[in-house]
Amino acid sequence: MVRNVGRIALFMLLTSFLSCCTTAKDSPPIEAIEGSSHHPLRVGVTPDSPPMIFRQKGEISGAEADMARMLAKELDRPIQFVDLRWEQEIPALLEGSIDIIMSGMTITDARKVRINFTYPYLKSGLVIAMRAGDASKYDSLKTILDSFPTTGVIKGTTGEAYVRRNFPPAVRIVALPTIKDAVIELKQGRIDIFVDDAPAIAWLVSENEADIKGLWEPLNEENLGWGVRRNDEAFMDHVNTILRNWKKDGTLKEILLRWLPYWKNFD
Repeated sequence: MVRNVGRIALFMLLTSFLSCCTTAKDSPPIEAIEGSSHHPLRVGVTPDSPPMIFRQKGEISGAEADMARMLAKELDRPIQFVDLRWEQEIPALLEGSIDIIMSGMTITDARKVRINFTYPYLKSGLVIAMRAGDASKYDSLKTILDSFPTTGVIKGTTGEAYVRRNFPPAVRIVALPTIKDAVIELKQGRIDIFVDDAPAIAWLVSENEADIKGLWEPLNEENLGWGVRRNDEAFMDHVNTILRNWKKDGTLKEILLRWLPYWKNFD
């Protein structure tokens, strides 16, 4: 998936475990239930962020999808993926349209005001992608910030929040709907760099090696977790118990390595 394994391993934050349609009210698209129709586990996803959650040959795929299917099996419930826009995931959870968010969501203090999070299952961070021809020009975060590049982000994500908070005011920020749009904007020169989660950038670079390169200098450190309603303590405790067991028996590592083979350090 990513040929330059050595450099990818250097950029990734040392990884540890357990230590980003219609509105929900408009009845969002729902995947066919896998298994029986009795008490499905309704999983909210925005399937546009490979390798964590995306559509592949018409199916919901990625690390989150594999974990969601296994979680449903552990809970002895059929699974039902609910396809939502990113900004609709938390409202859908709060109003009861879904039971859990499993969509590469970063645990933040702002989000914890509205929802609870399970134990983190992955430690990641934000990194930068650019056109291959600009790799020597943008060889460090300092040179990037000194150049005031037009910067692409995914709307409503921690990447957008980080750039707006930490980049110079003179930097023009372009909020995009999906990573596919970021690739197009980079290639066509409408943005100079793109900031997003490290797994997403690594996947993007691996699919566009001739045209896009990454700066593997992490901008921050982030924990990824699953969102649940604040009043669902029993459900969250059950899910956390499953996560702890997956950590102990290697299931979590196995799933993540399937999609993130460049991750090298595990607890």
